[in-house]
Amino acid sequence: MNINFVIDSENPKDLSCFYAKINSDKAKKGFNSNHYFISLSSRSKIHFYRSNKNRDYQREGNITSLCFQGEPSKDPGQIIERWTSEILKIGGRVMGKSKLAKFGSEQWMLDPEGNQFLILVPYLSNGSDMDALM
Repeated sequence: MNINFVIDSENPKDLSCFYAKINSDKAKKGFNSNHYFISLSSRSKIHFYRSNKNRDYQREGNITSLCFQGEPSKDPGQIIERWTSEILKIGGRVMGKSKLAKFGSEQWMLDPEGNQFLILVPYLSNGSDMDALM
């Protein structure tokens, strides 16, 4: 079984390019001009599409969020600051201040369409407490 994610977007091409840059990847065209995707692995993708306007539901807020996790670091706060700066340059926005915790550092962000996502950098550790984040 493959695990994929889907994001309903007003502009799937631009939003897929935004997330591709965060993931050091390139967006790929999907089934038509309203569908693009980026590959997370050989078995997982994030799909971006513009849904049919005649749908039976209203798009209301986020129920789930993407999390982009960097490599563990001795100084995760510094990595988060640098990563946040790069995301701001391509159209992202910050939500509050970055947080340094026992597990590492995190920053909640908004993509150009207002969807929330998290960037996370765990502390470099040999302990098994970090295994759950990997």
